Amino acid sequence: MRCLSPPTLALLALSAASAAAAMPVPRGVRYARADAPAAAGLPASSKLTLTALAGYARAQAKVGHFEEAIDAYRRLLSRSPGNVDALTHLARLESWTGQYDHAIVLYRDALSLRPDDRELKSDLADVLIWSNRLDEAERLYEQVLAQEEGHHEALKGLVRARSQLAPSDPAVLRELAETYQQQQDWSNAVETWLKVTQLDPEYSGSHVALGRTYLALGKLSLAREHADLARRMSPTNVAAKQLAGDLERESRIGPMRSATEWAEILAYLGLLPVMFLIARRSRHSLRRRTAWAFVNYVVPAFVIFGVVAHMMRGAQLGWIDPRTFEALSNVVLFLGLCLAFVAVLRSEPTVQELAGQIVLALGAHPDDIELGCGGFLLKLKASGAKAYGLTFTRGEVGTRPDARRDLEGEKAAAFLGLDGYWVLGFPDTGLQEKIPALKAAIEAKIKELGATVVLTHSDADLRGDHRAISVATREAARGVPTVLCYEDVSTTDQFSPNFYVDISQYMDDHLKACALHRTQDHRTYMDPEVIQGRAAHRGMQVGVRYALAFRTLNMVR
Repeated sequence: MRCLSPPTLALLALSAASAAAAMPVPRGVRYARADAPAAAGLPASSKLTLTALAGYARAQAKVGHFEEAIDAYRRLLSRSPGNVDALTHLARLESWTGQYDHAIVLYRDALSLRPDDRELKSDLADVLIWSNRLDEAERLYEQVLAQEEGHHEALKGLVRARSQLAPSDPAVLRELAETYQQQQDWSNAVETWLKVTQLDPEYSGSHVALGRTYLALGKLSLAREHADLARRMSPTNVAAKQLAGDLERESRIGPMRSATEWAEILAYLGLLPVMFLIARRSRHSLRRRTAWAFVNYVVPAFVIFGVVAHMMRGAQLGWIDPRTFEALSNVVLFLGLCLAFVAVLRSEPTVQELAGQIVLALGAHPDDIELGCGGFLLKLKASGAKAYGLTFTRGEVGTRPDARRDLEGEKAAAFLGLDGYWVLGFPDTGLQEKIPALKAAIEAKIKELGATVVLTHSDADLRGDHRAISVATREAARGVPTVLCYEDVSTTDQFSPNFYVDISQYMDDHLKACALHRTQDHRTYMDPEVIQGRAAHRGMQVGVRYALAFRTLNMVR
């Protein structure tokens, strides 16, 4: 209850959402009607503790169910007549619903229990103003100010009460205008000072105050107009001379300040694409923690917020204090720059020799590429290579009839950032009879892409389809500079790796790419701990945290 003008229905609903923690009702049985009909959803009061009853009342008030909240507080007061919090809450609800007389009685009951409570007195004075009892409200505000000289709400209320008691009194309006200036409510300050100049046209101080207000709003021409008028009215007015000096100084530094503000805006606008670029290029290291979400969503949102803050500087916003708005914008810029710096420091290492390579990864079934070389493909992409995937079957034998493993492969390829991905229609578990056709398909794709690196299955594998792809690749890729055979889930102990790739920065994404094959979740080899354990074992062999193992067929560095 901090607004001193009668509340509208919209204000009532808004106030209820933010002020459901302090309400009142009269002592005894004057308003605490134990026989009142229970509100919908409210159990008999005897079945609820006082705390539960108060919680129910607050909840009803928050959602705008004022009648139910009022009934609950009355029931609470019937059981605990001296509950000051309940009296205060109920008084507020009564005032919000226009029952000013009831609210006044409740506030006075609460004050009889807490006679020195300044907030209760100020709230009661507010209701008295709403019910046009201005003299009583004025006395209460004066009592509050006698207890606490700088009580903001009481000071504001006193000025408003006096302005209604004496709407044509320049002295009262001056107090009100000064209050608006202290609150930096510039539009109301201007309006009030203009009224003062009309009521007291000979008072030069009003024009000085208007000039100060216009200066705060950045309206220098209007500020000069009132400063000149004040000096003509009173050539010896020190305040007018000071205002003129401030305006002269502002005219000199104003363009510089404006340029600085525009530079800040440009810094924000420049920071936004930088943050997106960092998020994209550093996503594999950042994705391991909440930093990925912070960089991708929170920081860009805050940067946009900062731009808006600067663009709207000086505007009067009812939902946020302008100074808070500006402070937040400065914090945003600082956080954004800090995060950009940290992200660059933590960015994943790239391999320069992989830049410009054209890589073709081959897999017999959807999920083979991800399991065997997903992390390597991520590293290739981060290093500037182009990467493609070619899967030969839809994996229809290894899943239920209605499953679409090829679609899972497409999702995984998109997640890995592959530049192209194809699924051919060779029969699952029948590739050993199709080696000539496999060889032709691989040769065609290598020629089409100009592949310089091929990743394929090893012949040391339990599955016939995997061995068939390995055999076909040996023939089809004999002219490719680098051909690597990756380790798969069915690779035997005869697989002897001689090339390892550190994927420590990419392990999380390697696991996520594999996890996109949901139709295979039931298989043991798809367990993330199994996949991670294999990578940890290979990493231990070469002194890194996680690695993938390969056997070279061709290797040209």
